[in-house]
Amino acid sequence: MPAIKKAEPVIRKGRSGSAVNQDPDVWAKITGKAVYGTDLYFPGMLYGKILRSPHPHARIKRIDTAGAYAVPGVRSVLTAGDISNKSYGIVVEDEQPLAHNRARYIGDEVAAVAAVDEESASKALEAIKIEYEPLPAIFDPTEALLDEAVQIHNNCPGNIAWERDMERGEPERAFAGADLVVENEFSIPSVHPTYLEPIACVAVSDYMENLTIYTALQSPDVVREIIAEALELPLSKVRIIGPVMGGGFGGRVYGNLKLYLLSSLLSMHTGSSVKMRLTREEEFTVGRPMIAARMKVRMALRRDGTFLARESDIITDNGAYSAQAPWVSKTLSERNDSVYRIPNIKTRARLVYTNKVPTAQYRGYGNQAANFAYESLIDQAAQKLSLDPLHLRLKNCTRAGDVTVHGLDIKSCALSECLQKAAEKVGWNNRKEGCGYGISAGIHASGSLVANKDFRGASARAVLELDGRMTVYTGEQEYGQGAYGAFVQIAARTLGLEPQLLTIYCRDTLVTPYSQGALANRQTTIGGRAVQLAAEELKKLIEEAASEMTGEPVKMIGGSLAAVSGKLIRFDEVARYHHHRTSGLTLAGEGCYVPPPSKYDETSYGNISVTYSFAAHAAEVKVDRETGALTVHRIVAVHDSGHIVNPPGARGQIYGGVTQGLGFGCYEGYVFDRGKVANSSLADYRIPTALDVPRIDYHFIEINDPEGPFGAKGLGEVVQVPVPGAIANAVADATGVRVTNLPITAEKIYRTMFKGECDG
Repeated sequence: MPAIKKAEPVIRKGRSGSAVNQDPDVWAKITGKAVYGTDLYFPGMLYGKILRSPHPHARIKRIDTAGAYAVPGVRSVLTAGDISNKSYGIVVEDEQPLAHNRARYIGDEVAAVAAVDEESASKALEAIKIEYEPLPAIFDPTEALLDEAVQIHNNCPGNIAWERDMERGEPERAFAGADLVVENEFSIPSVHPTYLEPIACVAVSDYMENLTIYTALQSPDVVREIIAEALELPLSKVRIIGPVMGGGFGGRVYGNLKLYLLSSLLSMHTGSSVKMRLTREEEFTVGRPMIAARMKVRMALRRDGTFLARESDIITDNGAYSAQAPWVSKTLSERNDSVYRIPNIKTRARLVYTNKVPTAQYRGYGNQAANFAYESLIDQAAQKLSLDPLHLRLKNCTRAGDVTVHGLDIKSCALSECLQKAAEKVGWNNRKEGCGYGISAGIHASGSLVANKDFRGASARAVLELDGRMTVYTGEQEYGQGAYGAFVQIAARTLGLEPQLLTIYCRDTLVTPYSQGALANRQTTIGGRAVQLAAEELKKLIEEAASEMTGEPVKMIGGSLAAVSGKLIRFDEVARYHHHRTSGLTLAGEGCYVPPPSKYDETSYGNISVTYSFAAHAAEVKVDRETGALTVHRIVAVHDSGHIVNPPGARGQIYGGVTQGLGFGCYEGYVFDRGKVANSSLADYRIPTALDVPRIDYHFIEINDPEGPFGAKGLGEVVQVPVPGAIANAVADATGVRVTNLPITAEKIYRTMFKGECDG
C-alpha cells in the first residue's frame, strides 16, 4: 500500500470511489436470507405480551390475573408481586421490570403474559382486571419544577433527575464588557430514531440456569451486565446473541430493557423460550425517543465579532424514567461549546421528570439540538454586527492544537477548511435570486469517557484459519453504518491481503471481545484501531511460525508469504503447522487499543475522547412568502473525519445522516395529548420520504489523525449535527424572520412572518 500523505489535507469530492464491502450482512440482506429479530423461532417457543397502563399517573390498587390464567394456552402471568422487581437503570436506578404500586406514564408496564400464540397472549391481557386510582399528572417540565408540582419519584425532589451548574472562565465579567449581547429562546421536541425494524427478542433459559437473549443491540455487553444485575444472575450465566439489525441510529444502544427483562423472566418462569416484540405503535409510545429541550441562550461578542462568552439555561424532558437521558443532557449542554473558541461559559442544565414516555438517545446524542440553538444565535449576532455569518465563524472556529473551554485536546481539525468548502460549493458568494442560504458547524467525539471513565478503548482478535483465510473477532456492532466493511479494509491493508480473504465474526457476548458498543462515533476510530493492532500482531506471528516451519526468515509481502530464498509459502500450510505443533491452537493476534491517558475531573473538564470529528453544512432553501411552504433545494455536507477508510460506506453515512437531520429540522416531533403520544404511527409521525430529500453534495477534507487507524476518525453521528442549524439559518436568510422551535414547518414560518395577524 502507498504511504499515507501527512502534509497537506486531501479534499475528496463525493460521487466517486469504490471498495469491496465485506459486511457479513450485505449479501444476506440483498438475497433476503438475513435473519432479523422478528424472524427468530425456536421449537416450543411461547409468545409474550405486556399489559400497559392507560393512565399517565395512577396508583395500582389491585390486580386480578385469574381470568388470564383461564385463557387456553396461557403458560405464565407475571405482576410486580410475582418477581423480586429489583430497581435498575443505565444511569439512575429508577426503573423496575413491572410497575410496583404506581404507573407513571401511558404505556408503563404493569403485567406480562406468555402463551402458546400471540392471539392467546392478547386475550390473556384483556382478561386481567386492574383497579387504578388516577393521580395528578404533569406533562410540562417547566411546571414539574414548581414547588406545588406532583412528585413523580419520591427520592427525586423537585422532579429533577439530573442537573449541573457549570462555569468556565469569567462569564459575568465578559458579558459586562461586551459590545454586543444577543439572546433568544429555542425549543426542540422529542424525536424517535424510527428504525424500520421494531425491537424484538427471544429469551431462552435452560436447566443449567443459563440465560441467552437473542436481540439486535448496539451495546450488548453493557446490556448483558444490566440484565444480570437486575435479575440477580451471575454474569457468566447471561449471554446475548445478535441477529441482523434493522436500523439503530442510537435507539438500540441499550434497546428496550423492559422487553429483555420481561421475556427473560417469563422464560425462567416457564422453562420455555419466549419471544416478545414491540408493535409500531409501542415503538412510539414506549420506545425511548430522544429528550425534548428548551434552551434560553445568550452570547457576548466584541464589535469585531470575537466571541467572548455564552450562557445557557437548559431544561430537558426526561419523561417518567431516565435511561441514558442524563448523558444525553450532558452532551447537549456542553459539546457545542467546543466548535468555536469561546473562553467563558456558564450553563445551567436540568433533566426533569414528567408523566410522559421515558426518553433516551438518538444519533448525535443531543448535539444536533444544541447546534440548532447556538448556530441560530451566531447568525443573529452576525446580523446585528453587519458581518458575514461565514466570516464570523471562520474568525472564531476551533483549530488544530487548541484545548477548548471544556478541556478537549484538538489534535487534528480541518473545520475552517470545511466551512470554506461548504460555502464555496453552495454558492455563498454567487446566490440564486429568491433563495436563502445558511451555514452551520459541528463537532463530535470519537469515543467518550462519559459512560465509563476507566474504559476508553477496544480489543479485537485476528485469527489465521486452517484453510488459510483470516477471521477478525470484534465486539463492535454493525447496524448498517458500514463498520464491518471498514474493519475489513483496515485489516486487509494491515496484512496486505485482498479484503475477500477476511471474515468478520461478531454479535455473540460469549465469543467476541468485550465492547462499549456502537455509540459516541467510536466504531471506526476506537474499534478499528484495535482491529489494526490485532492484524499487526497476527502478521508478526504468521511470519514467526512460517520462519520456524521453513528454517529461514519469511516475510508477508504483497499478500504473500515469501522466504529469503524466494520460496512462496501457503497460509494454510503455516496454519496447519502451528495447529499440529501446539496440539490444536490457532495463530491468533490480540489487539488491545488503550488511548493515551487524559485528565478528566469532577467538573467534567478534560479530554473526553481520543479525537474529534468536525463538519460544516450549508443549505440552500426557498420559501413561498404567501404560504410559508419550505423547499430545501440543496445541502452541502463537508466533513473532517480524517482519512476515509471505506468511501462507499462514508457516502452512505452522509446521505442517511443528512436525511435524518432534515427530518429532525423540518418534519419530526412527538405530539402529546395529556401524556398520550398522539402521532404513534408512521402515517402520523412524519419522516422524510425519497420525494422530500434534496440534492446532497458531500466532500471530505482528509487530514490524517494521529490516533485513528490509518488516520481515520468517526463520521456517523456528526453528519446529522449541523443540518437543523444550517436549514434554520437559510430560512431566516430567505424570510428575514427566525423560527425558534423545531420542526420548521410552513405553518410556523407563516406565523412568524405574519405574527401580528396570526397570534392565535
